[in-house]
Amino acid sequence: MPPRVLIICERATERETIRVLVGTMGCQWVLASSLQEALGVLGRERATAVLLELSDTNSDFPQMQANLRELLMRFPGRVLVLTDETPSSTVADLIAKYSIPSVQRGRLTMDLWPCLESMVYPQLGIRRITQVARLILDTFLRPLPAGIRFSLPDTRQLVYEAKALSADISLERQLDSQRTTLVGQIMSTGEPRLPLSGLSVVLKGQQGPLGMKTSNESGEFAFEFQNELRITLEIEVAPNQWVAIISPTLDWGSKEEHHIVGASVVEPPSTMQSRPNGKKR
Repeated sequence: MPPRVLIICERATERETIRVLVGTMGCQWVLASSLQEALGVLGRERATAVLLELSDTNSDFPQMQANLRELLMRFPGRVLVLTDETPSSTVADLIAKYSIPSVQRGRLTMDLWPCLESMVYPQLGIRRITQVARLILDTFLRPLPAGIRFSLPDTRQLVYEAKALSADISLERQLDSQRTTLVGQIMSTGEPRLPLSGLSVVLKGQQGPLGMKTSNESGEFAFEFQNELRITLEIEVAPNQWVAIISPTLDWGSKEEHHIVGASVVEPPSTMQSRPNGKKR
């Protein structure tokens, strides 16, 4: 059974961001808006670790501190605190008093993965099996076939297929620049048709998550990154169901053959002509 993270956060938008990031780790989640609510939830739901937004705005500070102590006793070494860049003295004192690891709100996409991963996986020894999309076109290796839009010399286009979707990925880097612009479009290929709007897309580098975006009504999304030789995109096609898109080596100085990391667990497409005509940018 996959690990489950209890997310205690008052802000709905932040809860959604954390939920998506936790999902990319192969974890399920349970949501609560306060410590008091979380303790009630734990009477009905199991959890492996806790991510807590610790705030000093609670009017009943002694009760909040008592609830925090109970949570720490239930999850020794498995509570992670979310703080502002400069936490208040009250929050800082609580973190120091109970030696709770913390992650800053502004660095959530970079630091959540390594902090939380060390809490949930050593106890369980499991990893999520992700559906991996199959690369069917790389313009560094061969010319564009008829029907695929023109690619500029400093643009690399990748096309992937999986059971539920296909994805058209364009990577562009300006001369004398280390920054790469990624523009992607998701197209539904399965039945029932996958809604294209509002899909969570997480960009990962070799050290972990780099950012998260949500697709628009046409299934489009965009990122910028730098100094990454290989990236992975993870797309949430359903709750706790993710499709991974793994790039070849992003070597802009050579067009020699690149290799894909990871084995595909999806059925191979019959022919490229079977792809539906999705909307192109």
